Amino acid sequence: MNEWSDLTEEELMAHLRRTVKQKEMPQESYANQIMERLNEMSRSSRSERIGRGTWKKKAAISVTAAAMLGGVVMGSGFVSPVMADALKNVPWIGSVFQYNMDSSLQQASATGLTTAPNLSVTKDGVTLSIKEVMFDGTRLAFAIERQGVDDDTMLSPYPPAGAKDEKGNLIQTVPLEQQKKGYIYMPEVSIQGHSKFFGMFTDAVGKTEKGQDIRNMAMYEVTKGLTELKLPESFDMKVKLSVTGINEPFEFVIPVKNLAKGAVVLHPDQTQSSGGFSYTVKQVDLTPITTRLVLDSKGSVPVTSEQTGDLSPSKMYYDLVDQDGNPVQQNLIGYFNSRPGTDYHEDEAYKPFDKMPTSITIKPYTLTVKKDWTIVSDSKGEPLKTYHKDLEMTIPVVQ
Repeated sequence: MNEWSDLTEEELMAHLRRTVKQKEMPQESYANQIMERLNEMSRSSRSERIGRGTWKKKAAISVTAAAMLGGVVMGSGFVSPVMADALKNVPWIGSVFQYNMDSSLQQASATGLTTAPNLSVTKDGVTLSIKEVMFDGTRLAFAIERQGVDDDTMLSPYPPAGAKDEKGNLIQTVPLEQQKKGYIYMPEVSIQGHSKFFGMFTDAVGKTEKGQDIRNMAMYEVTKGLTELKLPESFDMKVKLSVTGINEPFEFVIPVKNLAKGAVVLHPDQTQSSGGFSYTVKQVDLTPITTRLVLDSKGSVPVTSEQTGDLSPSKMYYDLVDQDGNPVQQNLIGYFNSRPGTDYHEDEAYKPFDKMPTSITIKPYTLTVKKDWTIVSDSKGEPLKTYHKDLEMTIPVVQ
Protein backbone atom coordinates (compact mmCIF):
# COMPACT_ATOMS: atom_id res chain seq x y z
CA MET A 1 0.00 0.00 0.00
CA ASN A 2 3.00 2.31 -0.02
CA GLU A 3 2.28 3.39 -3.59
CA TRP A 4 -0.90 5.08 -2.32
CA SER A 5 0.66 6.91 0.65
CA ASP A 6 1.31 10.21 -1.14
CA LEU A 7 -2.07 10.48 -2.86
CA THR A 8 -4.99 12.62 -1.79
CA GLU A 9 -8.22 10.90 -0.73
CA GLU A 10 -9.85 11.74 -4.09
CA GLU A 11 -6.82 10.38 -5.95
CA LEU A 12 -6.95 7.20 -3.87
CA MET A 13 -10.60 6.67 -4.77
CA ALA A 14 -9.88 7.25 -8.45
CA HIS A 15 -6.92 4.88 -8.34
CA LEU A 16 -9.00 2.21 -6.66
CA ARG A 17 -11.79 2.54 -9.24
CA ARG A 18 -9.28 2.14 -12.07
CA THR A 19 -7.81 -0.93 -10.38
CA VAL A 20 -11.22 -2.56 -9.96
CA LYS A 21 -12.07 -1.96 -13.62
CA GLN A 22 -8.77 -3.43 -14.78
CA LYS A 23 -8.65 -6.38 -12.36
CA GLU A 24 -9.62 -9.80 -13.70
CA MET A 25 -12.34 -11.23 -11.48
CA PRO A 26 -14.15 -14.59 -11.46
CA GLN A 27 -17.60 -13.00 -11.77
CA GLU A 28 -18.66 -9.74 -13.38
CA SER A 29 -20.94 -9.03 -10.41
CA TYR A 30 -17.90 -8.54 -8.15
CA ALA A 31 -16.76 -5.46 -10.05
CA ASN A 32 -20.27 -4.02 -10.18
CA GLN A 33 -20.84 -4.54 -6.45
CA ILE A 34 -17.48 -3.06 -5.51
CA MET A 35 -17.92 -0.03 -7.77
CA GLU A 36 -21.33 0.63 -6.24
CA ARG A 37 -19.83 0.41 -2.78
CA LEU A 38 -16.99 2.75 -3.72
CA ASN A 39 -19.50 5.33 -4.92
CA GLU A 40 -21.36 5.08 -1.60
CA MET A 41 -18.08 5.43 0.30
CA SER A 42 -17.12 8.46 -1.72
CA ARG A 43 -20.45 10.20 -1.06
CA SER A 44 -20.35 9.33 2.64
CA SER A 45 -16.76 10.47 2.97
CA ARG A 46 -17.55 13.88 1.43
CA SER A 47 -20.51 14.40 3.77
CA GLU A 48 -18.59 13.36 6.89
CA ARG A 49 -17.86 16.34 9.10
CA ILE A 50 -15.93 14.66 11.91
CA GLY A 51 -12.40 16.10 12.17
CA ARG A 52 -9.97 13.27 11.45
CA GLY A 53 -6.41 13.25 10.21
CA THR A 54 -5.99 12.75 6.46
CA TRP A 55 -3.71 9.74 7.06
CA LYS A 56 -6.57 7.89 8.78
CA LYS A 57 -8.82 8.29 5.76
CA LYS A 58 -6.02 7.15 3.47
CA ALA A 59 -5.38 4.16 5.65
CA ALA A 60 -9.08 3.31 5.64
CA ILE A 61 -9.28 3.45 1.86
CA SER A 62 -6.08 1.45 1.51
CA VAL A 63 -7.30 -1.25 3.89
CA THR A 64 -10.64 -1.36 2.08
CA ALA A 65 -8.79 -1.78 -1.20
CA ALA A 66 -6.78 -4.67 0.20
CA ALA A 67 -9.97 -6.31 1.43
CA MET A 68 -11.76 -5.82 -1.88
CA LEU A 69 -8.98 -6.82 -4.21
CA GLY A 70 -7.24 -9.45 -2.13
CA GLY A 71 -10.29 -11.22 -0.81
CA VAL A 72 -9.15 -10.73 2.81
CA VAL A 73 -11.50 -9.11 5.29
CA MET A 74 -9.14 -7.30 7.60
CA GLY A 75 -9.68 -5.91 11.08
CA SER A 76 -11.07 -2.40 11.18
CA GLY A 77 -10.12 -1.17 14.62
CA PHE A 78 -8.45 1.97 13.24
CA VAL A 79 -10.91 2.53 10.39
CA SER A 80 -13.56 5.27 10.37
CA PRO A 81 -17.22 4.17 10.81
CA VAL A 82 -17.89 4.71 7.11
CA MET A 83 -14.96 2.55 6.06
CA ALA A 84 -15.64 -0.08 8.73
CA ASP A 85 -19.18 -0.38 7.38
CA ALA A 86 -17.75 -0.73 3.88
CA LEU A 87 -15.47 -3.56 4.99
CA LYS A 88 -18.41 -5.48 6.46
CA ASN A 89 -20.45 -5.21 3.30
CA VAL A 90 -17.88 -5.83 0.56
CA PRO A 91 -18.59 -9.24 -0.96
CA TRP A 92 -16.03 -11.99 -0.46
CA ILE A 93 -13.83 -12.47 -3.51
CA GLY A 94 -12.35 -15.83 -4.39
CA SER A 95 -12.52 -19.20 -2.67
CA VAL A 96 -13.87 -19.59 0.86
CA PHE A 97 -12.91 -23.24 1.22
CA GLN A 98 -9.21 -22.51 0.73
CA TYR A 99 -9.27 -21.01 4.23
CA ASN A 100 -11.41 -23.78 5.78
CA MET A 101 -10.15 -25.71 8.79
CA ASP A 102 -10.92 -28.95 6.94
CA SER A 103 -7.83 -29.91 4.96
CA SER A 104 -9.97 -31.90 2.49
CA LEU A 105 -11.94 -28.80 1.53
CA GLN A 106 -8.70 -26.81 1.27
CA GLN A 107 -7.37 -29.43 -1.12
CA ALA A 108 -10.59 -29.44 -3.14
CA SER A 109 -10.41 -25.67 -3.54
CA ALA A 110 -6.68 -25.66 -4.36
CA THR A 111 -7.10 -28.31 -7.07
CA GLY A 112 -10.11 -26.72 -8.77
CA LEU A 113 -12.73 -29.19 -7.54
CA THR A 114 -15.21 -26.55 -6.37
CA THR A 115 -17.62 -24.26 -8.20
CA ALA A 116 -18.66 -20.65 -7.47
CA PRO A 117 -22.32 -20.08 -8.46
CA ASN A 118 -22.48 -16.65 -6.73
CA LEU A 119 -26.25 -16.65 -6.43
CA SER A 120 -27.71 -13.85 -4.28
CA VAL A 121 -31.11 -13.02 -2.82
CA THR A 122 -31.95 -9.82 -0.92
CA LYS A 123 -34.90 -9.42 1.47
CA ASP A 124 -35.58 -6.59 3.90
CA GLY A 125 -32.02 -5.25 3.64
CA VAL A 126 -30.33 -8.62 4.17
CA THR A 127 -28.47 -10.34 1.32
CA LEU A 128 -27.56 -14.03 1.33
CA SER A 129 -25.24 -15.47 -1.31
CA ILE A 130 -24.10 -18.97 -2.18
CA LYS A 131 -20.36 -18.46 -2.66
CA GLU A 132 -18.81 -21.89 -3.21
CA VAL A 133 -19.96 -25.49 -3.66
CA MET A 134 -18.06 -28.77 -3.37
CA PHE A 135 -19.42 -32.14 -4.51
CA ASP A 136 -17.24 -35.19 -5.12
CA GLY A 137 -19.99 -37.75 -5.67
CA THR A 138 -20.31 -38.61 -1.99
CA ARG A 139 -19.79 -35.39 -0.02
CA LEU A 140 -21.62 -32.08 -0.56
CA ALA A 141 -20.80 -28.74 1.08
CA PHE A 142 -21.58 -25.11 0.31
CA ALA A 143 -20.65 -21.69 1.74
CA ILE A 144 -23.20 -18.98 2.56
CA GLU A 145 -22.28 -15.30 2.80
CA ARG A 146 -24.46 -12.75 4.62
CA GLN A 147 -24.46 -8.99 4.05
CA GLY A 148 -26.45 -6.21 5.68
CA VAL A 149 -26.30 -7.42 9.31
CA ASP A 150 -24.09 -5.79 11.94
CA ASP A 151 -23.51 -8.93 14.02
CA ASP A 152 -20.81 -11.58 13.79
CA THR A 153 -23.26 -14.29 14.87
CA MET A 154 -24.64 -16.20 11.89
CA LEU A 155 -26.56 -19.16 13.32
CA SER A 156 -29.96 -18.57 14.88
CA PRO A 157 -30.10 -18.77 18.70
CA TYR A 158 -33.90 -19.14 18.53
CA PRO A 159 -35.59 -22.57 18.52
CA PRO A 160 -37.41 -23.10 15.22
CA ALA A 161 -41.18 -23.48 15.14
CA GLY A 162 -42.17 -27.01 16.12
CA ALA A 163 -38.89 -27.78 17.92
CA LYS A 164 -39.14 -30.36 20.73
CA ASP A 165 -36.99 -31.17 23.75
CA GLU A 166 -35.49 -34.60 24.55
CA LYS A 167 -38.83 -35.66 26.12
CA GLY A 168 -40.79 -34.78 23.01
CA ASN A 169 -42.37 -31.62 24.44
CA LEU A 170 -42.72 -28.53 22.26
CA ILE A 171 -40.16 -25.83 23.03
CA GLN A 172 -41.53 -22.33 23.46
CA THR A 173 -40.44 -20.15 20.54
CA VAL A 174 -39.82 -16.41 20.29
CA PRO A 175 -42.40 -14.60 18.10
CA LEU A 176 -40.99 -13.46 14.75
CA GLU A 177 -41.54 -9.78 15.53
CA GLN A 178 -39.44 -10.10 18.71
CA GLN A 179 -36.49 -11.82 17.06
CA LYS A 180 -33.37 -9.89 16.13
CA LYS A 181 -33.11 -9.79 12.36
CA GLY A 182 -30.46 -11.63 10.40
CA TYR A 183 -29.72 -14.99 12.06
CA ILE A 184 -29.95 -18.07 9.81
CA TYR A 185 -31.72 -21.31 10.68
CA MET A 186 -30.50 -24.74 9.58
CA PRO A 187 -30.77 -24.87 5.76
CA GLU A 188 -33.49 -27.01 4.17
CA VAL A 189 -31.96 -28.97 1.29
CA SER A 190 -33.85 -30.80 -1.46
CA ILE A 191 -32.15 -32.90 -4.15
CA GLN A 192 -34.19 -34.62 -6.84
CA GLY A 193 -37.24 -34.66 -4.59
CA HIS A 194 -35.36 -35.98 -1.53
CA SER A 195 -35.06 -33.83 1.60
CA LYS A 196 -34.31 -36.23 4.47
CA PHE A 197 -30.63 -35.45 4.94
CA PHE A 198 -28.42 -35.16 8.00
CA GLY A 199 -26.37 -31.99 7.88
CA MET A 200 -23.82 -29.93 9.75
CA PHE A 201 -24.18 -26.14 9.91
CA THR A 202 -21.38 -23.94 11.23
CA ASP A 203 -20.11 -20.36 11.06
CA ALA A 204 -16.57 -21.46 12.02
CA VAL A 205 -15.48 -21.61 8.39
CA GLY A 206 -11.81 -20.74 8.82
CA LYS A 207 -9.31 -17.91 9.10
CA THR A 208 -7.90 -15.48 6.55
CA GLU A 209 -4.24 -15.31 5.59
CA LYS A 210 -3.91 -12.68 8.33
CA GLY A 211 -5.13 -15.21 10.91
CA GLN A 212 -8.48 -13.53 11.50
CA ASP A 213 -11.81 -15.36 11.67
CA ILE A 214 -13.81 -15.14 8.45
CA ARG A 215 -16.88 -13.05 9.28
CA ASN A 216 -20.43 -13.20 7.96
CA MET A 217 -19.87 -16.60 6.40
CA ALA A 218 -21.31 -20.03 7.21
CA MET A 219 -20.98 -23.52 5.77
CA TYR A 220 -23.49 -26.31 5.45
CA GLU A 221 -22.53 -29.89 4.70
CA VAL A 222 -24.78 -32.84 3.94
CA THR A 223 -23.15 -35.50 6.11
CA LYS A 224 -25.48 -38.47 5.47
CA GLY A 225 -28.09 -39.57 2.99
CA LEU A 226 -26.41 -38.94 -0.38
CA THR A 227 -24.97 -42.35 -1.19
CA GLU A 228 -28.34 -44.07 -1.66
CA LEU A 229 -29.41 -41.54 -4.30
CA LYS A 230 -26.75 -42.48 -6.86
CA LEU A 231 -26.62 -38.89 -8.05
CA PRO A 232 -25.52 -37.90 -11.56
CA GLU A 233 -22.43 -35.80 -12.28
CA SER A 234 -24.56 -32.63 -12.52
CA PHE A 235 -27.88 -31.72 -10.89
CA ASP A 236 -29.78 -28.84 -9.28
CA MET A 237 -30.06 -28.53 -5.51
CA LYS A 238 -32.85 -26.49 -3.90
CA VAL A 239 -31.91 -24.67 -0.70
CA LYS A 240 -34.29 -22.76 1.56
CA LEU A 241 -32.78 -20.47 4.21
CA SER A 242 -35.08 -19.04 6.88
CA VAL A 243 -33.78 -15.88 8.56
CA THR A 244 -34.91 -14.47 11.90
CA GLY A 245 -36.98 -11.32 11.69
CA ILE A 246 -37.83 -11.87 8.00
CA ASN A 247 -41.15 -13.46 7.01
CA GLU A 248 -40.24 -15.05 3.69
CA PRO A 249 -37.39 -17.59 3.36
CA PHE A 250 -34.47 -17.09 0.98
CA GLU A 251 -34.69 -19.70 -1.77
CA PHE A 252 -31.97 -20.84 -4.17
CA VAL A 253 -31.68 -23.32 -7.02
CA ILE A 254 -27.98 -24.19 -7.02
CA PRO A 255 -26.26 -26.00 -9.90
CA VAL A 256 -24.03 -28.75 -8.52
CA LYS A 257 -21.26 -30.42 -10.50
CA ASN A 258 -18.92 -33.27 -9.60
CA LEU A 259 -15.43 -32.24 -10.70
CA ALA A 260 -13.57 -34.98 -8.79
CA LYS A 261 -12.31 -37.44 -11.37
CA GLY A 262 -10.83 -40.88 -10.75
CA ALA A 263 -13.21 -41.84 -7.95
CA VAL A 264 -13.58 -45.54 -7.11
CA VAL A 265 -16.86 -46.95 -5.77
CA LEU A 266 -16.80 -50.47 -4.31
CA HIS A 267 -19.81 -52.65 -3.44
CA PRO A 268 -18.20 -55.55 -1.58
CA ASP A 269 -21.36 -56.79 0.22
CA GLN A 270 -18.93 -58.56 2.55
CA THR A 271 -19.84 -59.71 6.09
CA GLN A 272 -17.73 -60.28 9.20
CA SER A 273 -19.10 -61.68 12.46
CA SER A 274 -18.02 -62.70 15.95
CA GLY A 275 -20.30 -63.99 18.67
CA GLY A 276 -23.66 -62.30 18.36
CA PHE A 277 -22.38 -59.26 16.42
CA SER A 278 -21.97 -58.92 12.64
CA TYR A 279 -21.62 -56.17 10.06
CA THR A 280 -21.92 -56.08 6.28
CA VAL A 281 -20.03 -53.53 4.18
CA LYS A 282 -22.37 -52.23 1.49
CA GLN A 283 -20.23 -49.55 -0.13
CA VAL A 284 -16.81 -47.88 0.00
CA ASP A 285 -16.19 -44.62 -1.90
CA LEU A 286 -12.67 -43.36 -2.61
CA THR A 287 -12.37 -39.85 -4.05
CA PRO A 288 -9.60 -37.21 -3.97
CA ILE A 289 -11.61 -35.45 -1.22
CA THR A 290 -13.45 -38.14 0.73
CA THR A 291 -13.37 -41.75 1.85
CA ARG A 292 -16.86 -43.02 2.71
CA LEU A 293 -17.89 -46.24 4.42
CA VAL A 294 -21.47 -47.54 4.30
CA LEU A 295 -22.41 -50.62 6.32
CA ASP A 296 -25.17 -52.32 8.31
CA SER A 297 -24.59 -53.99 11.67
CA LYS A 298 -26.66 -56.34 13.82
CA GLY A 299 -26.42 -57.79 17.30
CA SER A 300 -25.02 -56.80 20.67
CA VAL A 301 -21.46 -55.49 20.72
CA PRO A 302 -18.78 -57.71 22.30
CA VAL A 303 -17.89 -57.07 25.95
CA THR A 304 -14.26 -57.34 27.10
CA SER A 305 -13.02 -58.12 30.61
CA GLU A 306 -12.24 -54.42 31.12
CA GLN A 307 -15.82 -53.44 30.29
CA THR A 308 -17.65 -54.98 33.24
CA GLY A 309 -19.05 -53.73 36.54
CA ASP A 310 -19.41 -49.96 36.37
CA LEU A 311 -17.92 -49.93 32.85
CA SER A 312 -19.50 -51.11 29.60
CA PRO A 313 -18.88 -50.89 25.83
CA SER A 314 -20.29 -48.24 23.54
CA LYS A 315 -21.75 -48.92 20.11
CA MET A 316 -19.32 -50.12 17.46
CA TYR A 317 -17.13 -47.64 15.56
CA TYR A 318 -14.81 -48.24 12.61
CA ASP A 319 -11.27 -47.12 11.76
CA LEU A 320 -9.86 -47.47 8.24
CA VAL A 321 -6.25 -48.16 7.23
CA ASP A 322 -4.58 -48.87 3.90
CA GLN A 323 -2.44 -51.92 2.97
CA ASP A 324 0.52 -50.41 4.85
CA GLY A 325 -1.45 -49.64 7.99
CA ASN A 326 -1.75 -45.89 7.31
CA PRO A 327 -5.00 -44.62 8.87
CA VAL A 328 -7.40 -41.95 7.65
CA GLN A 329 -9.18 -39.68 10.12
CA GLN A 330 -12.95 -39.84 10.44
CA ASN A 331 -14.56 -36.46 9.75
CA LEU A 332 -17.16 -36.56 12.50
CA ILE A 333 -17.64 -39.19 15.22
CA GLY A 334 -21.03 -39.30 16.92
CA TYR A 335 -20.84 -40.21 20.61
CA PHE A 336 -24.16 -41.44 22.03
CA ASN A 337 -24.82 -41.08 25.76
CA SER A 338 -27.11 -44.10 25.94
CA ARG A 339 -27.14 -47.88 25.82
CA PRO A 340 -26.11 -49.07 22.33
CA GLY A 341 -28.78 -50.55 20.07
CA THR A 342 -28.60 -53.78 18.10
CA ASP A 343 -29.22 -52.48 14.56
CA TYR A 344 -27.28 -49.68 12.89
CA HIS A 345 -26.96 -48.26 9.38
CA GLU A 346 -23.64 -46.42 9.20
CA ASP A 347 -22.78 -43.85 6.53
CA GLU A 348 -19.50 -42.30 7.62
CA ALA A 349 -17.05 -39.94 5.90
CA TYR A 350 -13.27 -39.94 6.40
CA LYS A 351 -10.32 -37.98 5.03
CA PRO A 352 -8.97 -39.18 1.68
CA PHE A 353 -6.01 -41.54 1.46
CA ASP A 354 -2.79 -39.88 0.29
CA LYS A 355 -2.84 -42.17 -2.74
CA MET A 356 -5.20 -44.82 -4.03
CA PRO A 357 -4.76 -47.87 -1.77
CA THR A 358 -4.57 -51.42 -3.07
CA SER A 359 -6.67 -52.60 -0.14
CA ILE A 360 -8.54 -51.19 2.86
CA THR A 361 -8.79 -52.83 6.27
CA ILE A 362 -11.74 -52.00 8.51
CA LYS A 363 -10.86 -52.09 12.22
CA PRO A 364 -14.00 -52.16 14.42
CA TYR A 365 -13.65 -50.80 17.95
CA THR A 366 -15.76 -49.88 20.96
CA LEU A 367 -15.23 -47.17 23.53
CA THR A 368 -15.42 -47.83 27.25
CA VAL A 369 -18.13 -45.82 29.03
CA LYS A 370 -19.12 -45.24 32.65
CA LYS A 371 -22.57 -45.59 34.22
CA ASP A 372 -23.45 -42.03 33.21
CA TRP A 373 -22.31 -42.88 29.64
CA THR A 374 -19.30 -40.56 29.78
CA ILE A 375 -16.29 -41.91 27.90
CA VAL A 376 -13.17 -43.27 29.60
CA SER A 377 -9.99 -41.61 28.30
CA ASP A 378 -6.47 -42.96 27.94
CA SER A 379 -3.28 -41.44 29.38
CA LYS A 380 -3.25 -38.85 26.57
CA GLY A 381 -6.80 -37.74 27.20
CA GLU A 382 -8.09 -39.48 24.07
CA PRO A 383 -11.14 -41.78 24.12
CA LEU A 384 -10.01 -45.28 25.09
CA LYS A 385 -10.50 -47.58 22.10
CA THR A 386 -10.86 -51.36 22.33
CA TYR A 387 -10.22 -52.96 18.94
CA HIS A 388 -11.83 -56.25 18.01
CA LYS A 389 -9.29 -58.14 15.92
CA ASP A 390 -11.68 -60.98 15.10
CA LEU A 391 -14.02 -58.50 13.41
CA GLU A 392 -11.43 -56.93 11.10
CA MET A 393 -12.15 -57.06 7.38
CA THR A 394 -9.84 -56.40 4.41
CA ILE A 395 -11.35 -55.25 1.12
CA PRO A 396 -9.25 -55.24 -2.09
CA VAL A 397 -9.49 -52.05 -4.14
CA VAL A 398 -10.24 -53.00 -7.73
CA GLN A 399 -10.21 -50.05 -10.14
